[in-house]
Amino acid sequence: MDQGAYAEFKRHRMMTQTPQRLTTRLGWTTPLLITEAGFGSQYEAAMEAASKLYEKLHAFNPDVAQYIVPNGFNRRVLAQFNLREAFAFCQLRSAANAHFSIRRVAQKIYEDISRVHPLLSKYMKLREETWQSVEENYFSKI
Repeated sequence: MDQGAYAEFKRHRMMTQTPQRLTTRLGWTTPLLITEAGFGSQYEAAMEAASKLYEKLHAFNPDVAQYIVPNGFNRRVLAQFNLREAFAFCQLRSAANAHFSIRRVAQKIYEDISRVHPLLSKYMKLREETWQSVEENYFSKI
């Protein structure tokens, strides 16, 4: 997930979260609206510049380097939560008013739960979209 989605994700307290150090080395997402508005090349240049500065700062101090990473960069998080929190998270974060970046995460978690617990997942009330459709409709680069 990108750092912007993680900012929403970490607000859910009924889970154990173990995030990796924030870095530019996992790449970034590009929202489709930025590309459609004609700012794709400027956005790419800004992300590249942030990545180069991150590497310079990382050589000095990896903890300090995290402060330069924009929200569009990806990060890894290991999360463990119970079924009650899974229901709450997926339903809340897949709603129409949720940011598309966190909707993608919620839909992916829902898909994984559906595969393991098909009888329980049918009671989750989610929008009629998939994580793939969120990627297709809202991102030009993942």
